[in-house]
Amino acid sequence: MRKSLLGWFAIFFLWIGAGVAWAQREKVLALRHSPFNDLKVVQEGYERVLKVRQGKVYVEESRCDVRRPAHLLHQYSRLQLLGSLYPRNLGRGLVVGLGGGSLSKALLAQFPELQVDSIELDPEIVKLAHEFFGYHESERCHSIVSDAREYLEKNDSTYDLIVLDAFDGLEIPSPLRTVQFYGLVKKHLNPGGVVVSNLHCRSGNYDRDRVSLARQFKHIVAYQGTGLAVVVAAPQELRADRSRWSSNWGFPLEPLLHLEEKTAHFDSTVRPFED
Repeated sequence: MRKSLLGWFAIFFLWIGAGVAWAQREKVLALRHSPFNDLKVVQEGYERVLKVRQGKVYVEESRCDVRRPAHLLHQYSRLQLLGSLYPRNLGRGLVVGLGGGSLSKALLAQFPELQVDSIELDPEIVKLAHEFFGYHESERCHSIVSDAREYLEKNDSTYDLIVLDAFDGLEIPSPLRTVQFYGLVKKHLNPGGVVVSNLHCRSGNYDRDRVSLARQFKHIVAYQGTGLAVVVAAPQELRADRSRWSSNWGFPLEPLLHLEEKTAHFDSTVRPFED
């Protein structure tokens, strides 16, 4: 009798587990094609995910909790937000690479006086960010559909914070990783402004990316995350203003600060990327 009951309990829990797995599997909300990408938006429980086709598979580009659209879920995006502690002033920001708008939404939510421009090459990504990820235009939030380098070459706007997060898979697009491009970015910084660059350590070009960035910016602080480094760079000495952080960020500050790079984890003798 006891064995029979145990068997029924086992079947019951397996049935419950199968039901949970079924409920949590991804639900496709949208499929889009553009000249730049094949895109998919899926729902996984309370989380909404933007995916981009890489070869035969779709890889995650952005993710948000629909209950808290401005809350940052990933370590790398939290490290990018950490860069907001470094500018002398924080009145205007530029995010290069929109995705689902995660970082742009977080910056707008945490700094009520900040205006954020977001540059995105693919207009379909901008549309999906509006439709599914709680990203909206306002007096403080502007989307720019453009090649980032062309925009910076033609526009004279300046910023206190510039975040570089444009990727094609694991790689930064070639025109956006050269010494000359970083020089162009530097021209768009206000006095006391900083650049924050997201770099993939697993890329074979990581060392050259670090060297290219260092050729234009004398002062650098880097945070080593899982498979990535978020690099804060500026012409002036860098000091974090911790008073800008608040518990409203939704995650603790100290664990992120402990990821600060203590020694150089790259080969500083390699050749930088040049145009």
